[in-house]
Amino acid sequence: MSFYFLDPATYRKYKDEVLRLSDSFQINIQEHLKKGERRRPLSDAEIAQKLGLEERLVREIRVVAERDFYPIDEWEKALDFKRQACREYHKRGVSYATEKYIKKRKNA
Repeated sequence: MSFYFLDPATYRKYKDEVLRLSDSFQINIQEHLKKGERRRPLSDAEIAQKLGLEERLVREIRVVAERDFYPIDEWEKALDFKRQACREYHKRGVSYATEKYIKKRKNA
């Protein structure tokens, strides 16, 4: 296991932009947004290229910033959601989170 040190000044300088470009805030093509407001999240490699940083540095900034931004109860809710979705998929072959869209399409 390697150790990586993130300079606090570098973190403060880039954290907001890294979060905005990543999938931490999902404003993507599946949303019902106007065309100009839609964007897909960028990978760490794409963010690094865009900001002129190393990919590993971007990943470190993103991970630390996500932990700083979201309180622990948000992480726990996300884990519960993922567990439930996996259980439903295992039982029925479709996640409870997407089932409503399938039903809507069948009724259309």
